[in-house]
Amino acid sequence: MTASELVANRTSLPSLRALYADPRRKRSRERDLGLRWRARDGSTYRAAWIEETEELYAVRHLDHDGHGGSVRILGRLPAERVERAAREWPAQCDADASFEWLCWQVRRLPR
Repeated sequence: MTASELVANRTSLPSLRALYADPRRKRSRERDLGLRWRARDGSTYRAAWIEETEELYAVRHLDHDGHGGSVRILGRLPAERVERAAREWPAQCDADASFEWLCWQVRRLPR
């Protein structure tokens, strides 16, 4: 399954500016969950969790052609699940297809 298929039913936003247009997101603390998640198509993402909304999002890094900057809300996770994930997930970050792995992890976690 591709990254696009894994996040197809998730919220997509054009930019971080659009993400932070929601004042709850703008004022909330965040937890970084990795700076370089790599998709099979070569794009890379930074992932973070927003405390107040419990949203885990990924922002696509700009590539050499200037494409990127879009944001995907991958899911909502309570703090205790994020704490557990933050201990386990960093080992996967920067591996080939790690973004697809991340999306799969978020989808399979019980809500």
